Amino acid sequence: MSSRLKVLYITAFNSSFIGKDKILLEKQFEVIPILFNPLPKWKTPFSILAQFFKIISKINSVKCVVCQFAGFHTILPVFLGKLFHKKVYLILLGAECHNFPNIRHGNFRKKILGIVTSYSLRNAYKLLPIDISLAEWQNNYDDSEPKLQGFLNLAAPCKTDFEVIPHGFDAYKFNYKAENKIKNSFITISSSVAPPVYYRKGIDLILKVAPFFPDCTFSILCKNDFLKIEELPKNVTLLNAVPYDKLAEKIAEFEYYLQVSIAEGLPNALCEAMLCGCIPIGSESFAIPYIIGKTGYLVKKRELEEFKAVITTAINSNNNLQLAAESRKRIQELFPLDARENRLLAILMN
Repeated sequence: MSSRLKVLYITAFNSSFIGKDKILLEKQFEVIPILFNPLPKWKTPFSILAQFFKIISKINSVKCVVCQFAGFHTILPVFLGKLFHKKVYLILLGAECHNFPNIRHGNFRKKILGIVTSYSLRNAYKLLPIDISLAEWQNNYDDSEPKLQGFLNLAAPCKTDFEVIPHGFDAYKFNYKAENKIKNSFITISSSVAPPVYYRKGIDLILKVAPFFPDCTFSILCKNDFLKIEELPKNVTLLNAVPYDKLAEKIAEFEYYLQVSIAEGLPNALCEAMLCGCIPIGSESFAIPYIIGKTGYLVKKRELEEFKAVITTAINSNNNLQLAAESRKRIQELFPLDARENRLLAILMN
């Protein structure tokens, strides 16, 4: 029987960063994963009931509870944590701190989900957002959406203690050679090109701007082919998603990376692309300006003319090699791989 301390690890889906955090936790704890299945939505009450029995059977034996995101899957862990005097930590990644009704994104655009999320945020032991913008942010990028974002605004009054712990990135795995870059090539990565992700990630804006730059190529790496090929501009290509261990090799081919999202947490793909020497072009939204700094270009407003002007400036620049090197260096300095591990484990072992 293991003598290591145990942690309940609550998730609502699987992804690369959720898997990486689980591996990280396993260095110090015996991790007991509980996957909450939210789909189809009519099954949510049954999923909550099933989760109840799983948590009740384990909670007395664990040191603490760690949840990825906040929502329906965290109301029971937070409630039972308080009842059994177990510390519950919520890792905040984006949607639980967003309210973007026009693009159908964010927990707080729905009344019941917003109430559940607020309860979780207010009653957890500690919140661990991946960027400070998830605590409080004023949206000036898209004037059609609410300005006040972040859990301090949306779940007010939220007095829960919080600490920002960004993701870390592998600079050894994500690398590049400058001579392998395709001139005037742009790429963006999206989990989907179907609404609402289509708008949240700015795919619609990319498709609008591409025809104005016929000598450039624009690629969208995604998991589905929702858009019909005949609807795409001639210089836009949909690329099939590649395995994570092949991602660096693919990204490194491109000169620029586009992250013109309306809403984000701390976009992993942007950071990994910058490590691969892609010059970043991003929206002035949430963590994106902080990530890019002065190593790329910012689109200040969600407007076509603004986006065109930024791309024109980028492709006419004569210091791209320097920017590529600086963008890689910035991610290495801001988000070292071991920093998240050290801080997260230290907090949980408190």
